[in-house]
Amino acid sequence: MPLKINDEISKIDYSLTEVVPNINNDQTYFELSDAQNNIKIFIDYVLTPYTDYKPENYSLFIFKSWILNSENNIFQAYEKDINERIGWIFPIQSLVSTDHKYVGNPHFLKYAYVAFLKLLINREQYETFTPPLQTTTDSYRLTEFYGDDIIILVLSNTQTQKFDNFHIDNYLTSLYSYSYYHCQPIDNLKKINSRANFQSPGDTRLIIQRNSSYLQEEVYVHRLFKSLLKTEEHPLVRFYLLYQVIELIIEKIFEKSFSDMIDNFQKNTDKNIYELKESIASISSEKERISTLISRLEKYFDGNTKTNLLLYCNDLLTAFNSEKKDNLALALYAVRSLIVHKFRKLPETDLPKIEEINKEFENIVIKIILNYEEISI
Repeated sequence: MPLKINDEISKIDYSLTEVVPNINNDQTYFELSDAQNNIKIFIDYVLTPYTDYKPENYSLFIFKSWILNSENNIFQAYEKDINERIGWIFPIQSLVSTDHKYVGNPHFLKYAYVAFLKLLINREQYETFTPPLQTTTDSYRLTEFYGDDIIILVLSNTQTQKFDNFHIDNYLTSLYSYSYYHCQPIDNLKKINSRANFQSPGDTRLIIQRNSSYLQEEVYVHRLFKSLLKTEEHPLVRFYLLYQVIELIIEKIFEKSFSDMIDNFQKNTDKNIYELKESIASISSEKERISTLISRLEKYFDGNTKTNLLLYCNDLLTAFNSEKKDNLALALYAVRSLIVHKFRKLPETDLPKIEEINKEFENIVIKIILNYEEISI
């Protein structure tokens, strides 16, 4: 999808299908043109051009963030499993300014040039803005097409090919944990105060992690971080969206447990139907499966998150004259039951309690998605 400019008088959009770099000692700029209609514009490149890399050997993805969005928020993207750099992530402001700490870093500048050129060509088909055709100048800025708030992730295809079936969707949970939201350039990102804290990157490295191998084909998990959480503000709905991840995983726990029980039953020469029936009944309990999930994965949870979430859950339960719970799994299940069965009775005054639950619950859901291991009861 080429970039476009609009002739407001004739109501015509001109597609800038030709992109030609012009690099000399005095100035670097790109010439974009619609040859058929004899339209030509120029976009300056203010950084030092390092043209070592071929753009087709790299992939570009666009995000937004209302936390890591200053021109100095430039990070090397490291993949956790292989502990190697697979790319860079940086705001568009880093491409149009020379006032940041990486302006002289050749490793960043090689990726910056690739990113700039790929944004101009836009083979990724991002929806961009269409600035008006100007009569007084033929010079434009990159931000007139992409806005001034996008975050650019550029990955080396050579590096990502080290993984079977690499797909950016499997990293959206991890990127979201740092406050990066997958977006179109034209999206108006809502500033939803949805989490108690965001994961902090290092000084130079941002470590990204794939979703658990058992969840990489789950479309709902991808949708959750692509579209659902970044637009939904109502705390009751957000809790429901987050809890769907728990529902999804405890279903997997049931399927694994059921399969194991049937296998054991078939292998056992002393087949006891009554014991099989009792075992199946025990794994049918949602409480048991949630308890198993939380207990197996709690080593990944931050201690404050666990403590606070249990406290907030009990605050809500107390407000409804329900019994307090002494462990997180039972508390979450009780809150879920309260919201599902007494949704219509929840007063507006209790919504702040659910907001506090969500802020901690979201962190735990992220940890579960990233670290879930196949388990059975």
